[in-house]
Amino acid sequence: MKDFGYKRETAGEFTAWGGSDAARLSGWVCSVAGKFVESLTGMPLTKAFTHSLAREGEQLAGEASVSVGVTRSWASLYREGDLHEPHFHPNTALSAVYYVAAPGVCEIDLFDPRPAVDYYDPGICLAGESHRVRLACTPGELIVFPGWLKHAVPPFTGEETRISIAWNLNYFTG
Repeated sequence: MKDFGYKRETAGEFTAWGGSDAARLSGWVCSVAGKFVESLTGMPLTKAFTHSLAREGEQLAGEASVSVGVTRSWASLYREGDLHEPHFHPNTALSAVYYVAAPGVCEIDLFDPRPAVDYYDPGICLAGESHRVRLACTPGELIVFPGWLKHAVPPFTGEETRISIAWNLNYFTG
């Protein structure tokens, strides 16, 4: 367990050291993330990925298929007062968080990605007065969001421990 001072996090790859249950959970998360992309794009994952490459002037070699896979995974433990400052996950297509245990709700803040949003008010507000959305999740819930989306964990209150598992996910061809 690594202690960062603001939270505790498992070392190594959760998907690998967590055994068959962790591998099965990670497989389910990858499946849900693939369906998330398909629901946003309205097309199968391979076709959506091919379209994305074409916009960049690239092509998918041959008849390869595309899947979502884990590039990093870990469990986090939060105790009274622990938090995680705003951050994003570089080189990550999607991030996922599964809430395992908590005495109440598990809060996560998602920040408006528009640069300099505070400097002009066109009357359009995507994330409330503070330009963030605070989600209140409960144990057993999974959230999936783009890896580039800045997010944070507000200070945890409660005498018990809050446990979550997180994944960095990317697209793999094969």
